[in-house]
Amino acid sequence: MSRFYIPGLVFVLLIVEGTLFQLMTPTHTDSVLVPRFLIVMVVLIGLHFGRQSSLFYGLAFGFCYDIVYTQLLGVYAFGLAFIGYFFIFFSKRIQDSLLIQLMLVLSAILFFEYYQYGLYLLIGLTDLPASSFAIERLLPSLILNSAFAILIYYPARKLFEHVKKQANLRAR
Repeated sequence: MSRFYIPGLVFVLLIVEGTLFQLMTPTHTDSVLVPRFLIVMVVLIGLHFGRQSSLFYGLAFGFCYDIVYTQLLGVYAFGLAFIGYFFIFFSKRIQDSLLIQLMLVLSAILFFEYYQYGLYLLIGLTDLPASSFAIERLLPSLILNSAFAILIYYPARKLFEHVKKQANLRAR
């Protein structure tokens, strides 16, 4: 049963990120809050379970996000899979440091935001200048997602430890 906790949590975050959070954001401000809860979880999964798990979750839930919420198939799938693979190279050395893990999560979000902005700018889906993008969208999104990463870090770590423990018991 515990092997379904992490996919269930990531699925709930997919729903919250795509639907419920959009209803809770203030509309009277110029800033745009973009939740990237899936990126936070993909990086944390990669840091605790390895590159293959992170790549799988990034690809699977990236395709789900593309199919349900976006116009272009593959933007989120490729971006999340790339983050799941690339940002986990030094996971053994940084597994215990909250600050370094938080910086890794924020750099993954920064990468994804610029990747998505550049791709949408290239194909003409946005005409937002880079300075406006950085001030109105990137900075508020980084603040929101860093707060989320700090809040979910310890509960997610406990969940990951529980799942690993249960997997070891099943393997006996």
